[in-house]
Amino acid sequence: MQLASMRYTRIEGTAVAVSVKSAAEAKAAVKELRHKKRELKFLRSALMRRQRAARPKEGRKTKPARSVFLRMLGGLRSMFAALIERLTVSREERRVRDPGEIERELHRIDETLHNIEGCILQLQGKLLAQG
Repeated sequence: MQLASMRYTRIEGTAVAVSVKSAAEAKAAVKELRHKKRELKFLRSALMRRQRAARPKEGRKTKPARSVFLRMLGGLRSMFAALIERLTVSREERRVRDPGEIERELHRIDETLHNIEGCILQLQGKLLAQG
């Protein structure tokens, strides 16, 4: 169970809780939530790429042989993508996962994103009501 605690926001598992006492704190909490939402979306996109790569490649049509130049460009592109992934994604997140585990993690992230969005809407509603 992941526990993430920020100044005004607390995330335990998929549950998101916010405790604020003023409009200024509510604005700061909305900023925290938006930042966490961006982080989770980045992690979700990385997991989606891994899930697509883990799927069996059945039913593909045979492609004509590519030229040496195109194969070299493809190799450079994959090396660059691997370097970027190595710099941005932690070792634990890069480890090989089975498709079921990836699916469970995606579901957990989706639920957390949904709860974060709900908290953002509640805070914005309270801010509007205060004037």
